[in-house]
Amino acid sequence: MTQPLIGISGNLQPYPEDSNLFQSYTANGYVEGIQKSGGLPLIIPIGKPELAKHYAVSIDKLILTGGQHVSPHFYGEKKTIISDDYSLIRDTFELALIQEMLTLEKPIFATCRGTQLFNVALGGTLYQDITDHWQNLSAIHPTHKITLTPNTPLSDIFGTNPSINSLHRQAIKDLAPGLEIIGLSAEDHIIEAVRSNNGYPFLGLQWHPEFMIDHREEDLKLFHYITHQL
Repeated sequence: MTQPLIGISGNLQPYPEDSNLFQSYTANGYVEGIQKSGGLPLIIPIGKPELAKHYAVSIDKLILTGGQHVSPHFYGEKKTIISDDYSLIRDTFELALIQEMLTLEKPIFATCRGTQLFNVALGGTLYQDITDHWQNLSAIHPTHKITLTPNTPLSDIFGTNPSINSLHRQAIKDLAPGLEIIGLSAEDHIIEAVRSNNGYPFLGLQWHPEFMIDHREEDLKLFHYITHQL
């Protein structure tokens, strides 16, 4: 069986020893989740938008990872919160990467920021500040319940009322055309999972299965679904 090559969007962070130097990285759970599922992970560093086409042609699927807030400029709003947790170069590059994947009709799986960015790429908007969705416990501990639509890939794996780990301060507000909601927070009905409704292979979550693959078998099953079925 051919091993699918799955791109993982990378991020930048300063070296602990020198804040003037940076390193590209992603959470290792994405890498291990793909490897344990029989895929080949490829971390894609932030780059110039014109490079996006070359990456999209090379990979079979793309994972859009979590990280900074999405710049509100891209959905027609001004910043309404006090925060410097933004990366314009990452937004610009990943939006180009999304468009190239859409053109090639190659699958995208997204978590947290990645789901928000995909919604923005298709014309949706975001809540810039929500409460009670950033947990204080370790990310390996699920903290709140969600409701998943029955007979969807997520409910087939997790059931209809699973608990999730929650690490986001922004969320989808206006859902983009071409997407449908398949998961809501049980407490406040914040959108927690979406998929495409037009045949394009996309699945997006607001939680972090990459932190749970060694602690809950369902999260590893999700990576197997992404690797072989999405």
